[in-house]
Amino acid sequence: MAGGVFAVEVVTPQAKLLEGDARAVVLRSSDGELTVLDGHTPIITDVLTGQVRVERDEGAVVRLAVHGGFMQVETGPGLAGEGRDDASGGPGTWSTRVSLLAGVAERAEDIDVARAEQARAGAQARVEDLRSRAGTTRGPAGGEEGEGARPEDAELVAAEAALRRAEVRLEVAAG
Repeated sequence: MAGGVFAVEVVTPQAKLLEGDARAVVLRSSDGELTVLDGHTPIITDVLTGQVRVERDEGAVVRLAVHGGFMQVETGPGLAGEGRDDASGGPGTWSTRVSLLAGVAERAEDIDVARAEQARAGAQARVEDLRSRAGTTRGPAGGEEGEGARPEDAELVAAEAALRRAEVRLEVAAG
């Protein structure tokens, strides 16, 4: 493969959303913002809900809304991909392969903006309702250390997660 270019694939249980060459993959993990370039150190990490950007070899940028998952970066001989001239594993064929596995993900162009806006409005109303019933506006669900978890806290956490997913979808769709 040309210098600086590596293989990438993004897969969900329903479909392979992306497969091809890239110059960079940018995402958030629990360790922070992460940019993968050719020759990256091998790693397996979580992928947090948010935008994943794949900068393609030809200059295009593919944006995806990813709602959690895992990413593996492999570096070694013959990882350029099957059917490619440099996939033989011979001298000088070391490359990088990025595999992102997500339970739920979608490409920016596939996002139904009207549906995402409805989901955001519904989730925002649910969050506000649950916070007002709990008598708090303190941010994400959860009490002070040592307090027992209440069913309302679990509902609030779920509502906040739904709100975050809708916001991510809208952010990715807007570019």
